[in-house]
Amino acid sequence: MQANSCALEISTHYILTMDLIRLQPNAFTSQTTALSLQAVWQVASNPLLLPSLSSELQAVRPVSNKPLGLGSTFEGDQRRGERRWTTTSTITGFEPLHFFEWTVGDVANPVSKWSFLLDANAAGITLTHKVTLLGGPSPLSDFIAQNPTTAEEVVQERLVALRERMSVTVAGLLGLASSSS
Repeated sequence: MQANSCALEISTHYILTMDLIRLQPNAFTSQTTALSLQAVWQVASNPLLLPSLSSELQAVRPVSNKPLGLGSTFEGDQRRGERRWTTTSTITGFEPLHFFEWTVGDVANPVSKWSFLLDANAAGITLTHKVTLLGGPSPLSDFIAQNPTTAEEVVQERLVALRERMSVTVAGLLGLASSSS
């Protein structure tokens, strides 16, 4: 009896923190279109278009005047409610007509990775938008550290919200590609 009570006492005081770096929680959304691969690539590989499709991302600015490509950086102004912040992102994946990825924050200790994957298949071109949370310094990682007992719920809520916004982004990008074709 005493052993059970000790185990209960230990379990009530033991707090497990969520390890975003190890778990890499993610969300994605996909949509297939009859548009050409080139038309979809032109919009999916242009982060300057994203603010017009997002309620959170307000502006994107390249850090240099060079064309965006592997290793290029850009800043993004974010807003959620009253909170505003600016992020720096680095293009960490760039395979023309197939894959475009950017890493938010320090590449060695990233906050997140975002990507667009284009897949030509029998149904047409499938555009997949994905985000992976990686645990670098951010309000979310700070919140998790301060509130470990609610971390899983908070991360799930954030991923659901991101997936919903990403669905709007994919539909918007395909709409832009359609109108420019």
